[in-house]
Amino acid sequence: MNLSIHQLAIEEVRSRLDTLSAGRPFFARDGYSIQMDVDRPLLGDVLSLMRIPARLSENRIVLVTRGRARFTLDMETFDVQAPCFALLKDKALLRIQSVSADFLCHVIAYRERSVLDAQQKVVVPVSDEDEKNIEALIRLIWRYCTAKPFLYTVVSPLPEALFEQYAALSEKAQFHGGKVAASRKEEIFRRFLALVSEHWLYERELAWYADALCISVHYLCEAVYAVGGHYPKHYIRQTLVSEAKYLLCYTDGSAAAIAAELNFPSPAYFNRFFKRETDLTPGEFRKKNRIP
Repeated sequence: MNLSIHQLAIEEVRSRLDTLSAGRPFFARDGYSIQMDVDRPLLGDVLSLMRIPARLSENRIVLVTRGRARFTLDMETFDVQAPCFALLKDKALLRIQSVSADFLCHVIAYRERSVLDAQQKVVVPVSDEDEKNIEALIRLIWRYCTAKPFLYTVVSPLPEALFEQYAALSEKAQFHGGKVAASRKEEIFRRFLALVSEHWLYERELAWYADALCISVHYLCEAVYAVGGHYPKHYIRQTLVSEAKYLLCYTDGSAAAIAAELNFPSPAYFNRFFKRETDLTPGEFRKKNRIP
């Protein structure tokens, strides 16, 4: 079963998780959201309602303690196997593709700090000892968050400790097997995806991205294809398609209004683009996938 996710703002998932978590620990307040013991049944309950990927509105710290999963973040696909530690930055485009039946993780959403530069790893494997230490820190954050009264000044420094732990583990992973740092092409690939995530709405020409990265268009194409298996235009198109799908499924805007919002030159151009990428017109896709 493939699972995907749309908007992950704290306010929007709170009511669903309060209902669906069935007694599992969940907390959301003052820019924090913590969901403990997230397993396959809970993911299935929540994500079966959300078939369209969209952008995260806060940073997410994820400790996977059991099982495996596959997800796409800003058009890059990751296969994760427990135990591992992941940081998902705000504004990233996330789509969860699959999770194993035995999957279990803890998730903290945290708004205040921008995380994960282009050279750091999204997913970091951890040792059993590191897993225990990270889980202990997450549970400590949970205890402080659920204490009464809620003391923001006490809680707010604790995620910083998780970020520092992540940074140390990411650096350790970079040196694993003698690899001191990401290759030049890997660095370009991740920086390109980060630029697409930020500028896709108005910048769609490869020359703009090549200039931003201080490389030629030819080398941009070579590096992106070598790492990701697709040429740069593919990632720009897929970002546009994902945004269009979200708007078609979760808003009432007409195809013409969506075309204008996504900066297409005309509704007809948008219709041709969407049909070419999905084999459906915008109207056909909305009719098939509309979320009540």
